[in-house]
Amino acid sequence: MVICLAAVSSDPPPTQPSSAETRGTSSILLPEANDSTAPERTPVRQTIRNKVAASLPPALATTVKNSWRIIRHPIILTTVDEVVRQSTAEELETPWWNRRAIRYLSGHLRPGARAFEWGSGGSTVWLARRGVSVTSIEHDPEWVEKVIDRCPTADVRCVPGTTQGKLRAEPQHRNAFKLEDKGQYFFDDYVAAIDSFGEDSLDIVIVDGMCRIECVRQGTPKVKPGGVLVVDDTDYRFVDPEKLLPGWQAVSLWGYKKTQDLRETTFFHRPK
Repeated sequence: MVICLAAVSSDPPPTQPSSAETRGTSSILLPEANDSTAPERTPVRQTIRNKVAASLPPALATTVKNSWRIIRHPIILTTVDEVVRQSTAEELETPWWNRRAIRYLSGHLRPGARAFEWGSGGSTVWLARRGVSVTSIEHDPEWVEKVIDRCPTADVRCVPGTTQGKLRAEPQHRNAFKLEDKGQYFFDDYVAAIDSFGEDSLDIVIVDGMCRIECVRQGTPKVKPGGVLVVDDTDYRFVDPEKLLPGWQAVSLWGYKKTQDLRETTFFHRPK
């Protein structure tokens, strides 16, 4: 399939990340395979901030954290209108990322792109409408029906959790998003759904669903040289994005999402 060139896309020009948001990675930092209880490795300053925030009421803690993030990344203020925007009608039109992240990926789309994603939704529709060949994996059958109804051209597959296996969603993910899954489901088949694709065969791999650490591990070999692996909500620090992939350039972009919360999306560019 042929994708629209960024130059003729209706999207705004991609936001250029600051030097603080762009960095090279040097060493891998992934928990042992199948270990959903592996401890997070958190910088000392972040640990102190988290302890302070934990001592505050939830609403105040969120305000304190977001204020620090805005001070560190003032460009976040360009996305603050998402907090008051009514976006329910657009929930399946664009990715559920912050606007800066959407613009950034728009600027890296290429003709004939092939994408694979864990976590269906607005990103599926958005990519397919730009001519990208999309294969999308989703664990929620009801949500799959909604996505297929909105985007029949995409290859959307339902791969629900099972009662037996080894791979569970990370506790940080389950707690942060208040998922129905409390650790009782296994997602081995969900993670392995990308195995039907050959190595170096995908231009874009998106990790925005269950078992994100394992999806990164499984998806990394599938990305072409020069391709990009996208991990949403890296602010939850399932792993440190600066040390996630050896030799890959990491670009982390903060901003308010359509869900009205402040989140980080990280793009990992594989060297050519």
